[in-house]
Amino acid sequence: MLLDFILFVALVLLFYQLGMRYVLTYRFTDEDVRAVLFGVVPVSVRRYRFITEVHATSFQEMRFSLAWRIPNRISYQGVVILSRGSLLWGVVLYTPDDPEGFARELRRGVYQQTGRLPLGS
Repeated sequence: MLLDFILFVALVLLFYQLGMRYVLTYRFTDEDVRAVLFGVVPVSVRRYRFITEVHATSFQEMRFSLAWRIPNRISYQGVVILSRGSLLWGVVLYTPDDPEGFARELRRGVYQQTGRLPLGS
C-alpha cells in the first residue's frame, strides 16, 4: 500500500515536471506578457507599462519569497517580475525554459512599450 502511494506521488511529480510546460505556456503580446493554460485561458497578465523590475533568479533565491508563482515545472530557475498596479500580487514568478532569454525579451517589450528599461537590466 505504501509502495503504491510512493509510486503514485512519483508519477504525479514526473508528469508535472515534464508535462506542465506544454499545458502552461508564456506568451508575449504587444502590450503584455501572459501565462496561458492550454493555449487559451490566461492565468496571469502583466502589462508592460506597469512592470518596474525584471530579473532571472534561482530556485533557492525564490523559495521563501511572497510571489504569485506560475510555475510550469517543479525544479526551476525563474524570472521575477515586479509590477505596480496590482492590489495583491506585485511580484510574479514565471519559469520559462530559458530564464535569461525570457528576461531579455521582457525587458525589450517594456522598453518598446514605455521607452524605459526596468530595473534589473
